[in-house]
Amino acid sequence: MTKHPTALPFTPAERSFLRQELAAAFGVRPSLSQGIKVNRWTTGPRRGEPKIPPVLAGLLERGLMDLPAEELGARAFFTETGLAALRALYEDGRFLDPDRFGHLRAELGVPEPPYGI
Repeated sequence: MTKHPTALPFTPAERSFLRQELAAAFGVRPSLSQGIKVNRWTTGPRRGEPKIPPVLAGLLERGLMDLPAEELGARAFFTETGLAALRALYEDGRFLDPDRFGHLRAELGVPEPPYGI
């Protein structure tokens, strides 16, 4: 019997956002080392500034992700705390399907399951 932690590291909205951003689609497998793309305002007084969705803002506030200045807000990257939380989410097995998110296994340092499981 698998033991599931009582406190999940991400809210349902955050889990949905992460599944959307990190899932393999159209033959492209996103890499954690490349970060998550952040759009920019193209017009108006905030032109050129990062357009941060509320879910990403929550991850930034909680220290799970970071917008480094050298990237000029173009990409958000997981912090060490965020990677540990994402690893726990992946290992839980209920939220990140290994078929769709298997490409993240090596980056998260999750060992391959033994054959037959």
